[in-house]
Amino acid sequence: MARDDYWVAISRDRELLGGGFFVTGSYVLTSTACVPGLRERDPVDVHTAQGLPLRAMVFELAEDVGLALISVLSDPGAEYGAPQADSAAKGDAWYAPYRPGPARAALHGTVDAVVCDRRDGDGRPLCLVELAGDPSLEAGEGYAGGPVERRTAGHDPAVFGILLDAEAAARLSESGEGTLAAGALSSAFEVFERLSAESLMGLLSEGLTRAPAPTTDPVPGTADSADSRRGRELKAREVFETGRFLAREMNALAAENPLLARDMDPYYMRLANEVCDEAFRVVWGDQDGD
Repeated sequence: MARDDYWVAISRDRELLGGGFFVTGSYVLTSTACVPGLRERDPVDVHTAQGLPLRAMVFELAEDVGLALISVLSDPGAEYGAPQADSAAKGDAWYAPYRPGPARAALHGTVDAVVCDRRDGDGRPLCLVELAGDPSLEAGEGYAGGPVERRTAGHDPAVFGILLDAEAAARLSESGEGTLAAGALSSAFEVFERLSAESLMGLLSEGLTRAPAPTTDPVPGTADSADSRRGRELKAREVFETGRFLAREMNALAAENPLLARDMDPYYMRLANEVCDEAFRVVWGDQDGD
């Protein structure tokens, strides 16, 4: 993966609770084990991989599948982004970049099985990725909530899941106690409405409309006129319309081919990221071409 700055450490009252990672610029996905006893809207502290502190709060809890979504107040000076997303298959090599401390070893191994539609009682279905690794690391204590990357030769590195705590993994796995497992990223997109393609596109469009103008001083002789700003805003709206068109076509493709529907979520995430990057480039960057 070209960048490893997408994962975070989550803490409260200076106590490290676990890991997580950005799935959009405003939301971090983690395990419910990393927010023990907390409720929605409770504040937490988030530190990026570079140590930058960010203000955050618990946004939504999905106890039945062991996942939690954290809302983060974005910092314009911070450099972080959502990772490339994909799925995993049995035999893929995996790697977990988040570690609960510099002295702790990085988890890695191979995918043992991908089991769809696992449930805890009457809970929602979760696609469970069972992981095999170094026997001394099987418990994975303290690593919960961190991302799990596919590192198979011949494929681009990509995140395919979120590491579950031992209790959640045991509840959802047929193997029971001692299982090291990840929840598939595609399942998280289904569990949290805020991560749906429609919601992401709406948030991106709303964020662009409300975004403040840049505070940097203009270069002499290149004053940003009202007409120039309006022109860039129109171009950005065209970018969003193109994104909506692609999302509709992807929805139609999934509806026509049910076997594809389960694997479409990473592509929706990629689309949202691309639209966001292009829209902000149009509004705030490459202004010489206006």
